[in-house]
Amino acid sequence: MKKNIINLLNVAKNYFFQNAKVYDDIYIERVLKDIQHYEVISFDIFDTILTRLVECPIDVFSIVEKYLIEKGYFCIGFAVARFESEKIARDIAYQQNIEEVTLDNIYEQLKINYPEYRGVIEEAKQTEIMIEINYCVPSLDNLFLINKIFEKNKKIILVSDMYLDEETIKKMLSKVGVSSFDKLYLSSNLLKTKNHGTIWQNVLDDYANQKILHIGDNYYSDVEVPKRNGIDTIWYNSLITERRLGGQLSTNIIPFSLIKKMILLTDKVISKDFWFVFGISCGSFFIYSFLQWLNDHVRKNKIEHVYFCSRDAQIIYNLWKEFNFDKLCGVTSSYLYISRLVLGYSQCYIECQKHNKLSEASLTFLSNHNIVEGQTNRDVLTRLKINISDIDVNNFVNKFGDLDSKFNFSLLDDFKFYLGHDLLPLLLPQFEEQYKNSYQYYDQEGIFSSKKIAIVDLGWSGTLQQALTLFRENHGIKEKISGFYYGLHNGLATGRIFYNGLMDAAFFSEFNDPNKIFLMKNSINILENLHAADHESVIGFTESMGKYIPIFKEKKDNLKEQVVNFKRFYKGLHSVISKWVKNEDVFGINSDYINVNTAKGALAQVICSPTSLEVKELGNILHAPGYDHEMYFPLIWSNEEPWDEKIYPMIHRGGWLCGQLLYWKYNGYYSDNAHLYQIVSNELSNYPRILKNFILG
Repeated sequence: MKKNIINLLNVAKNYFFQNAKVYDDIYIERVLKDIQHYEVISFDIFDTILTRLVECPIDVFSIVEKYLIEKGYFCIGFAVARFESEKIARDIAYQQNIEEVTLDNIYEQLKINYPEYRGVIEEAKQTEIMIEINYCVPSLDNLFLINKIFEKNKKIILVSDMYLDEETIKKMLSKVGVSSFDKLYLSSNLLKTKNHGTIWQNVLDDYANQKILHIGDNYYSDVEVPKRNGIDTIWYNSLITERRLGGQLSTNIIPFSLIKKMILLTDKVISKDFWFVFGISCGSFFIYSFLQWLNDHVRKNKIEHVYFCSRDAQIIYNLWKEFNFDKLCGVTSSYLYISRLVLGYSQCYIECQKHNKLSEASLTFLSNHNIVEGQTNRDVLTRLKINISDIDVNNFVNKFGDLDSKFNFSLLDDFKFYLGHDLLPLLLPQFEEQYKNSYQYYDQEGIFSSKKIAIVDLGWSGTLQQALTLFRENHGIKEKISGFYYGLHNGLATGRIFYNGLMDAAFFSEFNDPNKIFLMKNSINILENLHAADHESVIGFTESMGKYIPIFKEKKDNLKEQVVNFKRFYKGLHSVISKWVKNEDVFGINSDYINVNTAKGALAQVICSPTSLEVKELGNILHAPGYDHEMYFPLIWSNEEPWDEKIYPMIHRGGWLCGQLLYWKYNGYYSDNAHLYQIVSNELSNYPRILKNFILG
């Protein structure tokens, strides 16, 4: 089958009809019991009688863009223009005290404000109508009820807030099996809406002295507002989804959007557990696409052996082995126990041996990367394994304050100087021990061979690749190591590109796509934790029965629930990947549609515009920011604390800015706080406009 958007939609639609949910008997029984008291039964249309195949209604604009591009039009960015044009049309209508807009109003604004699309305006509008008519599916519950209500000779009316015209709406209804009803009340005809409540007066005028029951999905406009007008209601919430804008309506979001909706519409996912579903709908995208990307790059660069770095690459390694990618690529591979602590300390030892001092990068590693807001001076020294009795306490206190006072970040540069001079003699034995034991382990694992080797890691700044390169150079190995990553960023990676061997990233690269750096920054801590291995961090190596083995950090009891959650996440993504590698469809989606770009689309949707449930679940992930993984914090700070000098640590501590700000938005924290609103707005100054507006609300 040819890979295009229409075929993809057709397969997804067919999948729905083959796997649609069974009826909700409890809901149907309730409605049939209630309707005997009413002469008129009113239904909302969208997400009540019918629903789109995509997770969010606005994702249809991305489908239109994809369709136009496939027809040869240069329409990149059309979906965003369509979204913004509707907003402009509604702003104009609001200024004129008009409650609703039409599709013609929207496309007129698109023509005025986006002249680059003028040549495709009519084609785009007709495409949107075609997609709406042909690619909605019925709510089987309410389709069944409508037929039963007709049998009881009750009047059925339809009431909808929608910009589409009456002819299009009737065609859509006919397509899903609804062609007979008493009357259609459409906001685009009447320029009155359910949301404002004005449309209900038309209904009441037409059915005076008759009892009306309305059924709809929007709690405000389908439940609260009609109740104020004396109309009884039933809330139908089976098809409700939350709007997203993290992918900024890119065409890359389409496969993710379809799968998310199919999970909602069908019974194929028996477990609705968040973590299992998250593995299916998002984890599968970035893991599978990375495996395919890695397969291509290993072959292209003629790599002979691939090392998957612990702990971040364990899940990737397990799947690589399970699905026999070694054979596909003609390589060998192994799992390499490694950590920032071990290699960082080893690098410090090499520097001291060669130059009798630590580099600025190593001083930064030992200080900036391991000191957390709120730690005391004693905490900082303890984490460096410095015995207080071994230092000149009076000298330290004179420089940095009492041992039990909080570390003063304004003295960070002074502390780095102190660390590189006063503390270095105390740290050197630690550096030496780590170096000697890790050398034995890496020699045992073949790191010092002359083969063309590569490491696989999540990445970010290429620290491990540089340290291994330094290790090899220190033992006379000149061949460079290649590094394959999820992402690369910041000034450190920039410098290392010229020192290390090949450094390439699948999803995020500050060098290739600097405008998307916001996505990488929001993704880092979430991805690192989702890739946590089934063992703790490596803190050293020791000899056992003639072989060097890793020493692991002691397990933390507070991570037990997180470990269970992640196991369900892995189970979900594995259930999908095991089908894609065999070229089997998943929810009607073939693996041909899963690639690095659609994976980035899925990540952007979840990480930059998470739903309230995703904010709750992902925000509870406990993350250790330091290289020693000793202190853990939730990704979202949910404490009820005043907005004082802690605001910036609160925003940035978890590393998930979008999640933190949306947590505050969903909980109304800055809806009436102008000062906080301005701070948040400033934090988002470099974010895409529609994403910024979405987060600010």
